[in-house]
Amino acid sequence: MDAIKAGIEKVKEAVDTKKADEKLEKANDPNVKPSERMDAQFEANKAAAKACEHHVKAEECKAKHVNS
Repeated sequence: MDAIKAGIEKVKEAVDTKKADEKLEKANDPNVKPSERMDAQFEANKAAAKACEHHVKAEECKAKHVNS
């Protein structure tokens, strides 16, 4: 069960990492209005933080599975 949970967390991590990358592209695009770039930067940081949380949860589940 812990292996499945770890896999799910890895998928969530990948999705949030992709969201962060997309938002960073928008934040660095000079053709976008400055207010939208600031919002995109904020959203990118939120997605990156969520990706880090999912990574930690995945590693915890992985460790539980290995040590069980």
